Amino acid sequence: MNRDDGPQLKIFQRMRKQKPLSASAQTQKPVTPSAQNPAAAGKAGDLSWTLDARGVLTIAGAGVVDGFTGTPWTPDNVTSLVIRDGVTGVGLLAFYGHKNLTSVRVPDSVTQIGGCAFQDCAALERVELPDTLTFIGGSAFQGCANLKSVTIPDSVTDIGGWAFRDCHALKHIRVPDGVKEIGDFTFAFCKSLERVELPDSLTQIGGSAFAFCESLTSVRVPDGVTAIGDFAFQFCGKLAELRLPDGLTSIGEFAFQFCGGLTGIRFPDSLTQIGDWAFMNCTGLKSVSVPAGVVMNANAFDPKTVLTRR
Repeated sequence: MNRDDGPQLKIFQRMRKQKPLSASAQTQKPVTPSAQNPAAAGKAGDLSWTLDARGVLTIAGAGVVDGFTGTPWTPDNVTSLVIRDGVTGVGLLAFYGHKNLTSVRVPDSVTQIGGCAFQDCAALERVELPDTLTFIGGSAFQGCANLKSVTIPDSVTDIGGWAFRDCHALKHIRVPDGVKEIGDFTFAFCKSLERVELPDSLTQIGGSAFAFCESLTSVRVPDGVTAIGDFAFQFCGKLAELRLPDGLTSIGEFAFQFCGGLTGIRFPDSLTQIGDWAFMNCTGLKSVSVPAGVVMNANAFDPKTVLTRR
């Protein structure tokens, strides 16, 4: 399934309009620790940094660290990241592509993690996020293929699209109460994801939000959700238990296509629309009963599914 890069462009545009970034690396050249130079260090605006011979990068000072203009250290040499209290944000592209980074500790002074901040940190396994965090930007942890677990603090109210896409090792996620929308592709391609807890505050599940989460077995959609986006759970082949809430009005196109593990679904009376191909190739659905007022085309369900109106 291919989508264009429009969402990514919007992420960059959005993050550049946020708080001014106080760290700039334009005047510094990457420094590599070695036997002759066991510790590299420098300043970037109001921030200071050190990178020791073990690969531990420590950032201290005040303000937001970002990587939009590059980083003054050599990314491939960083294996662990310590951000000292006083840093207020991890900004756009801050640690993008730090492929050998394995662990991160974010302090209580940080309130936001910007777009693409840790994208493609393929070796990242452990992240400690503070209870003060309110915002996780789009693609913030996309492509962190070895990230096995992450606790999203209760303080978080906004999670951007693509934020955890392609986190292949992630097995469980709890979205905190206060989050109202799961954006497009937020947890897509998390192929080891078995369990997800969605909050009562949620009102919308975006397009492809959990697409290709092939290990996901059950989903309880909260009562406040009124819309499930296109492709939202496409190719979740092991999804066997699905609870749709009273109040749900629309299910998008291809939303549950190829969810072969589904054997039964109760559609609420509030439902008014089911998109094309929404339950196509759901071979486990032998029969379904749909409210009489639902607008849908003949291709909404697999041809082998017996459809009745009530």
